Amino acid sequence: MESARIEAYIPKLEASFDHMVRVMASAASAYQEVAPGPRMSGSQIIVLRALAARGPLQVSEVANELTVTLSAATGLVDRLVKSGLAERERDERDRRVVWVKITPKGEAALAAAIQRRRAAFREMVKNLSEEDLERLCDILDRMG
Repeated sequence: MESARIEAYIPKLEASFDHMVRVMASAASAYQEVAPGPRMSGSQIIVLRALAARGPLQVSEVANELTVTLSAATGLVDRLVKSGLAERERDERDRRVVWVKITPKGEAALAAAIQRRRAAFREMVKNLSEEDLERLCDILDRMG
């Protein structure tokens, strides 16, 4: 698509995206009682999902997962550790290496956050046809 044609859609895309984010946040909050747990940012959920799926990671791997700087990843890990959702552990063979791993509290918080997020998604797409859902998934995949 030509650059000028794309530019014509940018304000509409921004408005639609902002609306989607607000609806998602509102819906996730509304489902807090369905799956109680700490409120977490999208980045915290991404990190906890990675830790749950792949096991302990170094902070540099967390930074790569989020495509953020090492200092930003360190701050995020600090907050997860402070809230008891993750913990740091020194490598037994190389004490210079520090691993970040999810705690049982983090696993429970992640499960609750995923339940809330999925309930919010269900609410957001409940009026879409199967064809619309397929098209939406395809478009989002191509955007990534």
